[in-house]
Amino acid sequence: MTTTALTSLAGFHATRSAQRADELVRDYFDAVNNQDLARIDEALARSFLSYDVDGTRSRTALKRYHGALRGSFSDLRFDVHENIGVLVEGDLVALRTIITGTHTGEYAGVAATGNAIQTSASHVFRVRDDQLVEHWSVLDTYRILVVIGAVPGVASVFQQLLGVPESPNGLFQERPGTEFGTRRGRPISREESRAVSRRFYDGVITTGRAEDVDGVAENYIQNTGWTPDGRTWFANAWAIGRGAMPDGQALHTHVVAENDRVASISVWDGTVTQSGHPVDFTSVDFFRIEDGLAVEHWDTVDYIRLYQSFGLLP
Repeated sequence: MTTTALTSLAGFHATRSAQRADELVRDYFDAVNNQDLARIDEALARSFLSYDVDGTRSRTALKRYHGALRGSFSDLRFDVHENIGVLVEGDLVALRTIITGTHTGEYAGVAATGNAIQTSASHVFRVRDDQLVEHWSVLDTYRILVVIGAVPGVASVFQQLLGVPESPNGLFQERPGTEFGTRRGRPISREESRAVSRRFYDGVITTGRAEDVDGVAENYIQNTGWTPDGRTWFANAWAIGRGAMPDGQALHTHVVAENDRVASISVWDGTVTQSGHPVDFTSVDFFRIEDGLAVEHWDTVDYIRLYQSFGLLP
């Protein structure tokens, strides 16, 4: 006998409007996966705008972008990262998608290799009148470009700089994380999740002092691999990283919290002292909160721009 894993559709949301927003973003990605242009048009408002580091795309431009991606990667899929779920607060919806496909067409100047790719994109949508009207996203293209041989794998060099064990093949090793619906301790409110997230960023990420980790659990789980699990690894790595960019700041542009989960988009700004390069990248972070602490973390980072800031990529 098998059991079906819980998702955010199974009683997570307190209101019907939040449940509908969850359903709406899932319907949209299902339409993208099935190349159903009519259903995409149903999900996206005619005035829809999507924003990322490459600029602003209209509804038509986004459909064209997905078509071009599919020309490069057959069997392309965007699957909701169910261990995180879909978070809804007001008119904002946050989720992480796992992207898979096979490199069967030219991408970034590289001819088809036949290699399987897997990466993540994280999203915040704005919903109005039962349609998606705005979209902010971060896509980790580094994992794609390494697998097809377009750029060298330098993640392990970055980990050396941070003083943590290296990942093999120049890629951080990702895990799906704790299954959705697994809860320990007392119930957590949206307001508490927001407060813990703020304390998390106001700690070592801002100060650069390893001892400022009171918002992080001792058994902290880092699912996206840039440090091992544990508060000590996290604190020491961030102290080194902030030491390399002492004027660096993570500036939140959007925060979405629901129950024991919180997501935030950050624009990173500053200067890496050794390289002299500006810090100019974006990230989306998802946390699971337990007993007033951040216990689990997933993220999507624009690692190409991050590694360029540290002088690891041209």
